[in-house]
Amino acid sequence: MEMSVADYARRRGVSRQRALAMIRAGQLPAKRVGRAWVIDQKEVNLRHSYGRPLGPRMIDALVGALSGRPLAGLSSEERHFASKYLERLRGADDPARLLHSWMRSRQRGLVEVAANPADLAEIARDPRLVPSGISDERSRLSAVRELEGYVASDDLLAVLRDNLLIESDAPNVRLHVVEKLPDRPLPLGLLLADLADWNGPREDARVIELLRGIRWP
Repeated sequence: MEMSVADYARRRGVSRQRALAMIRAGQLPAKRVGRAWVIDQKEVNLRHSYGRPLGPRMIDALVGALSGRPLAGLSSEERHFASKYLERLRGADDPARLLHSWMRSRQRGLVEVAANPADLAEIARDPRLVPSGISDERSRLSAVRELEGYVASDDLLAVLRDNLLIESDAPNVRLHVVEKLPDRPLPLGLLLADLADWNGPREDARVIELLRGIRWP
């Protein structure tokens, strides 16, 4: 389905002028229909990336630094680049887009399924799942009818089966599938990346607020 520039701007929480500027800059795919621009509805929840994602070691280093750990276990060259990435992130006008671009390979995949909303609190307590993103209390965005979390790839099928999670056109559970389950509470660096993936104005604003509270290395 397609939408007008005005509809896209309202859904994304930006001005119509900003949306048009994104189209002209090539940041937002759109096409002409008569004298007007139209945008594919899927673009509302799609964040466009800057180049390739970072490698696993650099992602781990940035997640650690954003979570309050020193840049340890790196070569001098890797430490130099990690410092540059952190400096760029600290001064970025759109840090959420940088985080999404750099860290999108932190997971093996993303699974979106549906559960009975009444069961979400119990599912969140499953020890095989670590709440993240909008379900992490630090986000201040927790919604009672949605759940986000990390699950190890070896546990995925069992978690889906045991919690009666099913495919749906209206999913309310988002699972980040990783090789090894992260610690509880979730490292702040991963929380920031998860919020950035939502590509929403509330989530982006919270990324900025959380970054302001970081003690940068």
